[in-house]
Amino acid sequence: MPMIEPSGQTQRIDDEEVRKLISGLRIGAIRQLPDLTGVNLSGLDLEGLALRKACLRDANLRATRFVRANLSDADLSGADLTDADLTGADLTKSVLRGTLLRKANLNRCLLTGADLRAGSAAGKAKGGVAGAMTDLSGCFLENADASMAVMAGVDLTGASLVGADLTGVDLSGASLTGANLSHTDLRGANLADAKLGAAVFVGSDLRGAKLSNAKGKGATFVGANMDGIELGGSDRESWRIEERIPIVGPGRFPNAILAALDQHQIWLSSEGARGTRAVLHGADLGYFDLSGRDLTGVDLSGSRLLGAQLRRTKFVLATLTRCNLTAADLAGADLTGALLAGAVLRRASLAHARVGSVRIPDASGGGRDQATVLIGADIKSADLRGIDLAKCVLE
Repeated sequence: MPMIEPSGQTQRIDDEEVRKLISGLRIGAIRQLPDLTGVNLSGLDLEGLALRKACLRDANLRATRFVRANLSDADLSGADLTDADLTGADLTKSVLRGTLLRKANLNRCLLTGADLRAGSAAGKAKGGVAGAMTDLSGCFLENADASMAVMAGVDLTGASLVGADLTGVDLSGASLTGANLSHTDLRGANLADAKLGAAVFVGSDLRGAKLSNAKGKGATFVGANMDGIELGGSDRESWRIEERIPIVGPGRFPNAILAALDQHQIWLSSEGARGTRAVLHGADLGYFDLSGRDLTGVDLSGSRLLGAQLRRTKFVLATLTRCNLTAADLAGADLTGALLAGAVLRRASLAHARVGSVRIPDASGGGRDQATVLIGADIKSADLRGIDLAKCVLE
């Protein structure tokens, strides 16, 4: 593979060279990547490719698809990854100094030990990114693992970091204005001098974190663990700090949700003769109290149930694929035959929940067994006491 020479302007690799590069990476024929400084790979599908130690400084990677790609130890300084999809990508110890990641999707990616500080002149032959802020404004970092990453001074304005692991992260001087850090693990993190205006820390673990001189009105710390934090010089007087997370009871359910649940109960009690099975794709049921309900066969695909109360709820043969159940309470719930593929269960309680197979009969009098499916589910830090995972389909 010939070297691709960088130039003063971002250049698109010719189609034939792109084809050869991607093809070679897919079949493992390329042992050493060429220098990709300043190239234009925008909009390409690079899902799952091995790009470890790639040099992509100042590259145009706008809307490029890096889903589950290996970019560990890669140099992406000054690169433009606006709107890029890095879902599940491995960016361990990568260099992202002065990188543009506006509205990028980094959900469930690995950023452990990554360097996201302001850019340096090393990114361009004639300077250019010197002192440039790393821009993650409006991006998605939900359930990402970024422990010990260096994110001092980064712009995370309006970003969503729900359920992320940010233990020991350096966020000093960072802008978290309007960011959602609900149920984020920030133990030992450094948020000194950070901008926290309207930031949300519902259910977050901030034990031992430093918030000295953190500024910004309207930050919300509800149900957060703030033991041993440093608050000297901060704007804490203007922050909402409460011990308990408010739970949404049935009396506060939206009418559409209540109607769907009522119809579902009629459908169950009549064995499908009347009513309608509840299909609530992508519903926001965060902190809803659905404890003890019979939701057999419900379809909640892609729904958000952050912190939902689901104790002893019956989810037999329910479809919960890609649901975000971060910090949900599923203790004692019946999950036999439930589909939880790709679901997020970080910090959720599944203590003594029932899992396993249930028989689905057919017209001939036979049938098939449907087991609890957890393929691709994220159960990091979940309470699995009393759960027999051997009864579940894991892969």
